[in-house]
Amino acid sequence: MILDQNMRLGSVTLTATGTYDFPDVIDLRSNTAYTATASGSLYTIGQGNQNRDLGEGGDLYVIFTVTTALAASTNPTYQVVVADDDGLDTNVLVIGEVSPTSGVAVGTQVAVRISPQVLGSVGQRYLGANVVTSAGSTSGVISADVVMDIQDGKKYYASGFTVS
Repeated sequence: MILDQNMRLGSVTLTATGTYDFPDVIDLRSNTAYTATASGSLYTIGQGNQNRDLGEGGDLYVIFTVTTALAASTNPTYQVVVADDDGLDTNVLVIGEVSPTSGVAVGTQVAVRISPQVLGSVGQRYLGANVVTSAGSTSGVISADVVMDIQDGKKYYASGFTVS
């Protein structure tokens, strides 16, 4: 998995039950390289005035990583969203979602697949992410990044044989 600084959506600190918008978004239309905003950073991909196929026909993922352990009772839902505004408040559409039943330890990663074709067809300008927590959620930090592939390090192969 290769991380690009312009595809980082930032991190959120969970303090109570609710919906947490990640502070950074990706502007799918702007021709600007980077703009600082009050809430975070606005990353852009320079595509003009029309949303296009961001992933060149391949799959894209948002990788959510637990960087500070979550409270044991926390059961977050990870969402990838598009919206008409960079605050992710207007005309919000969830385009990917995962609700794992475990995974509150530091280093836990959750991948949410998004189809790049959806990005070009729904019309919303901004791509971002949310974490929705349920009752009992009191602590933890989660970061999010947009990536093209997943490197999970969990594939094991048999040893002791020779390939010739």
